[in-house]
Amino acid sequence: MTRIVILGGGYSSVWCYRAIRRWMGSSARITVVAPFQEHVFHGFTGEVLEGGLKPEMLVSPLDEVIPRAERVRGWATAVDAEHRTVTVEWQGETRVVEYDELVVATGAQDRIDHLPGLAEHGWSLRSPGRVEALLEHLQWIDRQVPEDADDARRATTVVVVGAGFAGTEVAAALGRRYGDARRIVLISGSRTVVPVWQDKRSLQDGLQRNLRAAGVELLLDTRVVAVDERGVELGDGSRIEAATVVSSLGSTVPVIPGLERFQEADGLLAVDECLRVTDGVWSAGDVAAVRRGGDRVPKEALWAIRAGTTVGRNIARRSRRVEARRFGFRGLGTVAAFAPGRAVAMLWGVPLPQALGWFVRGVLFLWYMPSRRTALSIVRWTIGRRLPVAVPVVTGPIPRPALVGLAGGRSRAAVLREQGVPGRPAADRAAAAPAEQVRRAAGA
Repeated sequence: MTRIVILGGGYSSVWCYRAIRRWMGSSARITVVAPFQEHVFHGFTGEVLEGGLKPEMLVSPLDEVIPRAERVRGWATAVDAEHRTVTVEWQGETRVVEYDELVVATGAQDRIDHLPGLAEHGWSLRSPGRVEALLEHLQWIDRQVPEDADDARRATTVVVVGAGFAGTEVAAALGRRYGDARRIVLISGSRTVVPVWQDKRSLQDGLQRNLRAAGVELLLDTRVVAVDERGVELGDGSRIEAATVVSSLGSTVPVIPGLERFQEADGLLAVDECLRVTDGVWSAGDVAAVRRGGDRVPKEALWAIRAGTTVGRNIARRSRRVEARRFGFRGLGTVAAFAPGRAVAMLWGVPLPQALGWFVRGVLFLWYMPSRRTALSIVRWTIGRRLPVAVPVVTGPIPRPALVGLAGGRSRAAVLREQGVPGRPAADRAAAAPAEQVRRAAGA
């Protein structure tokens, strides 16, 4: 029996597991290492922030989507490619898992550490529990009584940092949620929103037209240099006072202990055309430097799904002593959705009408949602036939920024003091960052 260990519980991991089960059946013993007990589907985050869907509708329990895998909860803190072992830590306990084939699909982390104050005072949406945390924060602010006009302006201002696909959708969703009741500011360091479409005039016009319709204020070619509990500081020395700052600056990959020699300059694992890192080690998804025609492929869910499937099939082929196949996916397209019936989309290089783009996006997202039960709950909720199917989810406490910036709020230092944790100077926190990255390297 082939022992296969998969690190991570995201898109690549789930579809890799499915491919292995399909092509190897009971001849494979699959172990999945992940710190969370659920898979989070990010495609409908905008709909959740707007209020059209409930947060639990994005969540699929791993017990349901990888039912026949042995699950090990924890962070992979070391990989020994020579002896084929993975060290896993969870809540102070350590265990060693042996493998014949290892799949590194740990994904990436929100890119927040490089911008001063963003980790402490910003809100990210990538990990389980983050969307719910932001919604709780917004609801908490809604209940506060401003001290004065300045406090009221700060309370009703939301800044979204980063104007890629995710940031654009998040800003538009918050604009639809609050209408004229809040100021939503979308900041892009580029001269456009969605920089990958910067040379496509018609798509840029559609993006900005929909953002304006949602009441979003655009600041293009603008750099945020710092975030604090009262808002953001811009590169020109000006400030935007805001009680809520949402990070959408993309992702970063941490150090993977034991595999450092295979990482490229930015931390991504170098893989060959078959997605192999080295003998017995494969990689897919955000953590892998997958290339087609010399260029890296997009860090998007569908690419991660197809890469995970390719790895699973290649492991099955290896078990039959058949040559592995190259990763051959060419992509379908990209889309940014703004409201029911309104999306800016491109399919196979062809721009789609807004309504058609929105419909195609919805169909594809529901099709690739790992849990059919979760997808069905979204359909039932959307068409209004009945309440959504209950999805049991157990989520542990997720660290998040303190609720700050308004009368009655608490600073992060105050929260730490209440918990008996002494505050650390910024220099100490910076020195501790690499160790934290190592601890969180795998299994995310």
